[in-house]
Amino acid sequence: MTDKQFGWGGIEQAKRAWDLIGDQFQKFFIAGQVEPTQGVTFRGWEMARRVLGKDLPCIRQETGDCVAMAATDLMNLTQLIEIAAGDSEVFKPTFSPYVYATGRVIIGKNRLKGGAGSIGSWQAYAIQKYGVVPVETPGLPAYSGGLADQWGDDKGGWRKFVDVGDDHCIKAVAEIKTWSQLVDAMANGYLCTIASDLGFEMQARSDGFHRRRGSWAHQMGIWGVSDDRSKPWVAIHNQWGDGHGTIKDFETGETWPSGMLRVRPDDIEPAFRGGEVMAYSSFDGFPDRSDKWVEWSLI
Repeated sequence: MTDKQFGWGGIEQAKRAWDLIGDQFQKFFIAGQVEPTQGVTFRGWEMARRVLGKDLPCIRQETGDCVAMAATDLMNLTQLIEIAAGDSEVFKPTFSPYVYATGRVIIGKNRLKGGAGSIGSWQAYAIQKYGVVPVETPGLPAYSGGLADQWGDDKGGWRKFVDVGDDHCIKAVAEIKTWSQLVDAMANGYLCTIASDLGFEMQARSDGFHRRRGSWAHQMGIWGVSDDRSKPWVAIHNQWGDGHGTIKDFETGETWPSGMLRVRPDDIEPAFRGGEVMAYSSFDGFPDRSDKWVEWSLI
């Protein structure tokens, strides 16, 4: 990886952003849930395999737009989760430079102008207010790091797509502060982003886990979780291509999608205190949906 692939603005900037817009987000709880979720395993990528018959493409980030790339990947997989749960919508991949621009320029008010990067809360609020734009939208250019840099500095014609984006908004976002909350969110199909200074080894060790190493000012997506007491894990999807090796599922033996990190829960705990972990919902809140996954033996 290179410094150009990092792009989270850091904890101090994240704290300032939260002071300004934190009241726009909901307090996380699963509405209708009687007891906290325990012992579950949820693999969000299985929804893509059920709906598309394949994994989502592992797109390689070309500049410091990791906050937008992670949120875009999450929105794509969230669409597939909703379709798998019974929605009649058609899957439409989303265009990351648009969400990068709305987060940095409109919500972030150009505070990082002249350099790459963004903040998780800026991005989440931007997707609530200005939505996402499908890749198939007429007039969109192809993704490139140069285009993301241009749009992220409020150059180019990205603003003409706002009328398209506001038809495709996420409805609720909440901050996740504990492992228990993360398990609750994921078990009910609410994927999360994680932004922090935590770095990891590029390849898993012989035990199948990627361990903490170094510092990445970076945002990624959390696509799966297991609260199995004997061997719990967090599945983090990175947008650096297929550089993290082949991951085999402990239980099923199946290969995970490219670009995944399998991390122990203890190794992401610092992000709950010194980072941004946020859950996204396509509903007005976070209703209990655990029954959707029981029939597929996902939990």
